[in-house]
Amino acid sequence: MSATQKDQLIVVGFDGSREGDFALEWAARVAQRRACPLLIISATEVDPDSVELARPGIQEMYLRRAQQLAESGIPRARMFTDTEVRASGQPGDAANALVEGADHATLLVIGHRTRGILPDIILGSVAFKVTSHATCPVAVVRKSPRPLPSDKFPVVVGVDGSKFGVRALDEAAHLAAETNSFLRIVVAWKRPNWDLWSLASSLRPADNRSLADQAADEKIYQQVVADTSRQAETIAQQAIDQIQQRYPDLRTESVITEGPADQAILAAASDASMIAVGARGLGDLPGLQIGSISRKVMQRAECAVYVVR
Repeated sequence: MSATQKDQLIVVGFDGSREGDFALEWAARVAQRRACPLLIISATEVDPDSVELARPGIQEMYLRRAQQLAESGIPRARMFTDTEVRASGQPGDAANALVEGADHATLLVIGHRTRGILPDIILGSVAFKVTSHATCPVAVVRKSPRPLPSDKFPVVVGVDGSKFGVRALDEAAHLAAETNSFLRIVVAWKRPNWDLWSLASSLRPADNRSLADQAADEKIYQQVVADTSRQAETIAQQAIDQIQQRYPDLRTESVITEGPADQAILAAASDASMIAVGARGLGDLPGLQIGSISRKVMQRAECAVYVVR
């Protein structure tokens, strides 16, 4: 998180749903800790080009309803913060309203899903769009918020050497240092698929591959596995060294795991207050707005997920 300043702004999307309540509570707690104002945004969820809005007074009616909905969140927010709380009803769909409303914000907070999205495991369309397009960090709250980061509740960050991973590391370290918490760095690695490896080796020009050839292939394969594991250790150590230079008093620890990155991050966050992830990773295509690992973590995390672009 950024340094506490009076002129900072936290924006939260509120739709009256259970998860909207969770997001509002979490955003208000963060606003209180940062001593900054909170803006609650609700949207009309009506297409601005809809024929329905051409009728006199209809657009104003939807805006009044959105404003009333946003204002209904103020009493709940004030249960958790004594900073300034404002409400704004906005036209159009929620994703666009939130992205535009948070253009100059320091943080945007949203629920994991909104009304109408039934399965708990599926990331809502609003959350997906917002994390893909918001210019500021986005916190996605899936369930009743855990306590904010402290010496008992760490911040977990997934690191893979990508530029988004570096940004997530920087943001997570700042948050942990600011809140007297500690930072848990997670690096996951995968060994090459042996079936594909042995198939590729068998295609080398040779009519009869001897047992010695097969043993040599196995030895090379095991060396590649060992090199991959060491590379993960190097990434973790470089991350720790980088953070200790900037925050020498910050407690850091690393978790290096063989297996899928999303599973490693979620397992390491069993006692965490928050998970920080980059919007994309090394394995994602350049054209993607948000990476597969980030989506999977947001879908299943028990704590808030902080997505950094």
